[in-house]
Amino acid sequence: MRKVITNDLSKCVGCNRCVRVCPIDEANITRDLDGKITVEVDNSKCIACGACLVACRHGSRYYEDDTERFFADLRKGIPISVIAAPATKANVDEWGRMLTWLRSVGVQKIYDVSLGADICTWAHIRYIQQNGPKPMITQPCPAIVNYIQMHRPELVKYLSPIHSPMLCTALFMRQYEKVQTKIAALSPCVAKSYEFESTKMIDYNVTLNTLSKYIQDHHIVLSGKPSGFDNYESGLGSLYAMPGGLKENVEHYLGKSVRVDKAEGPGIYHVLDEYAEQPLANLPVIFDVLNCQEGCNMGTGCVK
Repeated sequence: MRKVITNDLSKCVGCNRCVRVCPIDEANITRDLDGKITVEVDNSKCIACGACLVACRHGSRYYEDDTERFFADLRKGIPISVIAAPATKANVDEWGRMLTWLRSVGVQKIYDVSLGADICTWAHIRYIQQNGPKPMITQPCPAIVNYIQMHRPELVKYLSPIHSPMLCTALFMRQYEKVQTKIAALSPCVAKSYEFESTKMIDYNVTLNTLSKYIQDHHIVLSGKPSGFDNYESGLGSLYAMPGGLKENVEHYLGKSVRVDKAEGPGIYHVLDEYAEQPLANLPVIFDVLNCQEGCNMGTGCVK
C-alpha cells in the first residue's frame, strides 16, 4: 500500500495531538530518540482518515497526492482525461474557468462525478430489486472501506458490491464512452489514493487543495469562457458530497420502503464497531457512512 499520510519528524514535538484524534491506536508509533519524543505514521495501519492532518499544529503531518505527476505527464503529452467530484463546485469559485484552463494544458475529456453518483444510486436500487433487501455498507468513502478491510474484517461481507461514484464514472467512460486515456480525479479526499491504487481504474488523485495551491504557486490566471463537462446532464447525484447524500438519492426513488441510515464524522468508527455487534435484524438495508463530518464538500483534500 502506498504511503499517503507521512511525517516530517524534524518538526514533530511529541505533543501527541495526532495520537489523541486517531481512531486507530496502532497507526502511530511513538519513539524516544535521545530524549526527543516523536510520533511516526505506520502506513500499514493508517486508514487515511485525515484527522491528524487537522490536529497537527507543527507542520509534521502532511499528505502526498498525484498533482505534480499529473501535470508532469500532461507536459510530456500523455493523453489524460479528468473526472471532477461534485465538491469541485463547492471548493473552486471559478471552477468553470478552471476546466477551461485544464483543457488548454492538454486534458482531453472532463466528466462530472455527479453522473457516476446517479449510476451508483441506480445500481444500489437495481441490486436491492434483484437480490432482496440485505444489509449493505456503502463504499463512496475510502477511509471507511480501509477501516473495515484493515481493522474490522468481519464487516467486509456487508460492504456494498457497488463501486463508488468516482469508479462508476471511470467505468462508464471506459465501457460506454470508449475513453482510452489515463484518468485523473479532481478529488476532495486524501484516502482516494488507496482506492485508485487498489482498483487500478483511476491513475491520479489530484486533491482540490493541492490543485488550488498549484494554481496559486504557478501564478495561473483562470480567464476565458467557463466550460462545462463532456457527459450528459446529471441528476440528484450532486447531493452525494453532502452528509446523507446517497440516502437522499435512494429515498427519492424508493421512499421509505427500505431502511436507509446515515452517519458521519469522527465518531463513525465507534458506530461501525457497534454495527458489528448488532443482530442482523437490527441493521438497515443501506448504511450511508462518511468519514468527514460535513461530507465530501469539506473533505480531507479540500480547500475549505
